[in-house]
Amino acid sequence: MKIKIASILTWTLFSSALLSLSAQEPGVKWTNPFPKNELGSSYTITPNELPSNQKLFEIKKNKIEVLYDWKGEKAPFGMITTTKEYSHFNLELEYKWGERKFAPRLEAKRDAGIVFHVQGEKVIWPTCLECQIQEGDTGDLRVIKGPQVTWFQKDGSEIFLQSNGKKTYIEGDKYANHEVEGWNKVRVEVRGSESAKFFENGHLVNELKDFLDSEGNPLEKGNIALQAEGAEIIYRNIKIQEIEQYPQ
Repeated sequence: MKIKIASILTWTLFSSALLSLSAQEPGVKWTNPFPKNELGSSYTITPNELPSNQKLFEIKKNKIEVLYDWKGEKAPFGMITTTKEYSHFNLELEYKWGERKFAPRLEAKRDAGIVFHVQGEKVIWPTCLECQIQEGDTGDLRVIKGPQVTWFQKDGSEIFLQSNGKKTYIEGDKYANHEVEGWNKVRVEVRGSESAKFFENGHLVNELKDFLDSEGNPLEKGNIALQAEGAEIIYRNIKIQEIEQYPQ
C-alpha cells in the first residue's frame, strides 16, 4: 500500500510539473508582428491609397494608433495585415477606445477586430475568422466568407457554423462581458485548424474547433490583421508567440 501511495504521489508531482512547464511555455519567444518602419516587408495596409495622404494606422513603438490624426467626418474601413502566415500561435494585445467616431458608423458602437487565418485578397472584409473587438461585444466570433467551424456555446454544446452559403457572415456570441473602461487585454490562442480560444482580461470568452475552408479542407493557417472600422482605437503591447506543438 505504501508503494502504491508513493507512486500516486510521484505521478501527481510529475503531472503538476508538466502543467507548470506548459503554462510557462519555456524557450518560445514573443515578437511584434507589426514593427515600426517595416511596411511592405512585415505588413501591408488596406486601402493603400487615402485622401490627402492621411493615415488610418500610425505605427509607433509597439503601439498602433488608429484614426487619431484623421481629418474629416467620414473615414474608410481598413486593415493592417501581416505578410507572414501563422498557424499555431498565441497573440496578445491591449486596446483602448478613443473619443471620435466617423461616418458611416457615427451612431453605431465603436468597432474593430483581430482577424486570423486570412485567405485570398486583402480586402475589407477578407475570408477569415475574427475575434471581435467592439464595445460590449469583445470576444464574439465572426466566421467570414467561406470558413466552416464547430463553435462551443456557453453551455458546452456544439454548433457547426458555415459561411460558404447564402449567409457569409456568421456570429458566435461570447460567453460573458469582461470589458472595462480604459485598457483591455485580449489573448487569442490558435492551434492550426484544430482549435482557437479567445480571452478578455484573463477570462475565456469563446472557443471553437475544427476549421475548414469553403471546400471542406482543413484551414490550417493564414495572415493576421487588425481592423480599423470608423472609430479611434489604440492597440498596444502587440505580441505573438509561434508554437509548433503545444498541449491543449
